[in-house]
Amino acid sequence: MKRGDVVALVGGGGKSSAMFRLARELTETGGGAIMTTTTKIFGAQIALSPAHVSAAEATRDRIAAALSTHGQVLVIGATDATSGKAEGVSLELFGTLRAWFPEVAIVNEADGSRMRPFKAPAAHEPVIPAETTLVVPLVGADVFGKMLDETHVHRPELIAALSGAALGAPITPETVARVLAHPDGGRKGVPPSARVVAVINKVESLADRAPAYETAEWLLREPAIHAVILTALRAVDPVLEVITR
Repeated sequence: MKRGDVVALVGGGGKSSAMFRLARELTETGGGAIMTTTTKIFGAQIALSPAHVSAAEATRDRIAAALSTHGQVLVIGATDATSGKAEGVSLELFGTLRAWFPEVAIVNEADGSRMRPFKAPAAHEPVIPAETTLVVPLVGADVFGKMLDETHVHRPELIAALSGAALGAPITPETVARVLAHPDGGRKGVPPSARVVAVINKVESLADRAPAYETAEWLLREPAIHAVILTALRAVDPVLEVITR
């Protein structure tokens, strides 16, 4: 990731963890980060940010002040008082944020996964702004070997359609890779000039990394995918390995 990148996080298995981790690391290196979402975000996740600004109150000065004080800021839409969830920001505001702060990285959670480690996108998602320079499809390694059903994944019928796997079958590295690399899966809505780097998270949960390596091998057969990163996003050292061709 480069300073000034506009990142879209899609898929499942750690998007929010990735967003807050990236923001913290950018802040620590003096780059600064604006976090946001074009979907929805939970109240508990909002609380993880040292500063947040609602879309209705978002001005250049207010966001600049938060960046100056904290190095990072979360920009969110209207919050539902009952659920605590906040709506995503509009594409118009997203473009404005980019114009206001062209040198500051923006990290955007671009779809939801209902806390599942693996998903396929519905017709209305992901919402990836045109300004995006890096798209990161994620999957949680804890899904390997689990059944392709509602209990373990989000939208199993769409995963089955994209991968050719049968509903109820064990989830294999090939199934995961086919979905993440598919133009209607993990690469859906990627702007023509954007880079794509896949992340396999929670690799520390595997007794053997073989499924993660096999998934990476499958993924890198797709020329549009630049690299695969194996991560443990909640660990002290989150990046375990970077795999390229």
